[in-house]
Amino acid sequence: MKDICQNKHGGTFTSKAAFERAKPNMSKSRQDVLFAVEMSLDIGITAKEYAQKNGLQLNTISGRFTELARDGWIMRTDETRDGCAVWKSID
Repeated sequence: MKDICQNKHGGTFTSKAAFERAKPNMSKSRQDVLFAVEMSLDIGITAKEYAQKNGLQLNTISGRFTELARDGWIMRTDETRDGCAVWKSID
């Protein structure tokens, strides 16, 4: 998992250390969603696509996208696919 704040903070030691401290405290489901969003690169991913790919109900996972966006890990784009918002990783 990359340090999404690297560009913002210049990749300083303290920024990297803070990122490493934050990862273990993130729930497994949030880590999984973050990884999926990061792996989607420029294409992005919708919560619906993620749910379908992982055999989950949309309502059980959509909150993880909102939480990650709230905490500055991912962002909702202006794009939609199949009526759903497309999410991308913040570089």
